[in-house]
Amino acid sequence: MHQPQLDGRSPGVRIRSIATVAVAAALFLGACGSSSAPAVPESSDPAVIHGKELTSQSCAACHGVDFNGVKNSGPSFFDNSFIREQSDTDLIAFIKLGRPNNAPDNETGVAMPMYGGNPQLSDADLADIVAFLRLLQP
Repeated sequence: MHQPQLDGRSPGVRIRSIATVAVAAALFLGACGSSSAPAVPESSDPAVIHGKELTSQSCAACHGVDFNGVKNSGPSFFDNSFIREQSDTDLIAFIKLGRPNNAPDNETGVAMPMYGGNPQLSDADLADIVAFLRLLQP
């Protein structure tokens, strides 16, 4: 299926441009946050390290550069009951599908895009993201 090119750039370029602006906004908003928020534990696991990098690139706009959430956007990844209650397979499926803004369990009313807005993520990338998210759970 052909996608219209609204601005002459490919869809991938538009997604990366939008993601860059979103991450910059999240960095600014994150800098205004409280210092009492949880910090990411250290890990030497290559999957966790890669997952943290991918999560920073794909999820920070809504979940914060420090992963502590962004008010009225995305919840914190720390001590997150939804993450804890899902199997790895179910979390990967959830990230792939995203969540519409009107889903009954969507507490913010903000849609989560498929693949966190990064359709280039492979199943291995998503498994690494899940490994990182597991690090943030008690």
